[in-house]
Amino acid sequence: MELPDQKRFVKTYVPLPAGVSPIDVLRSEVLPHIRELQTTKSIRWFSFLVHTYGRHFTEDDPGDKTNLIIHLLFEPATDLDDQEFIGLLPHHFLEPKHAPAAESVSPKVDKGILREHDHAYGWKLFGECSEWVLCLLENYDSGPPLAQIVQFLHYITNPLGLGEKCVCFDKAHTF
Repeated sequence: MELPDQKRFVKTYVPLPAGVSPIDVLRSEVLPHIRELQTTKSIRWFSFLVHTYGRHFTEDDPGDKTNLIIHLLFEPATDLDDQEFIGLLPHHFLEPKHAPAAESVSPKVDKGILREHDHAYGWKLFGECSEWVLCLLENYDSGPPLAQIVQFLHYITNPLGLGEKCVCFDKAHTF
């Protein structure tokens, strides 16, 4: 994955119906469309997170923590402007719009220790994490079960000397 240009980001989202696993929605409603955009070389970079709608799509967060979405960020290919790219998105990718990101991936990501002190390297890693999730989903016929996800997260944390200590789950969000 390339270093993204945060000034070119397009954001959109896919709603998560109550009681439906984010994994199921990623597999059926997100993964095939990202792979198509990659195949047609329409994107340079992408990422996604599961969170509430309000804080990224409206000025006022209604505080409804049950209104979960898959929030997607894309950097279109360099030969596509925002509107051309938005025209390529499926109809269930809702409210797509140009959204230059904040410089930082998160206030917790210290730019001072990233390569070249550039937040683009943090955004690149974020995108690679999203790509890894899609690869994990593609390598199972369905699911995968939570125990398998934990096992593969162990393959990241263990070589860093963290064991399974940093794998935390919010009990309110079950898979």
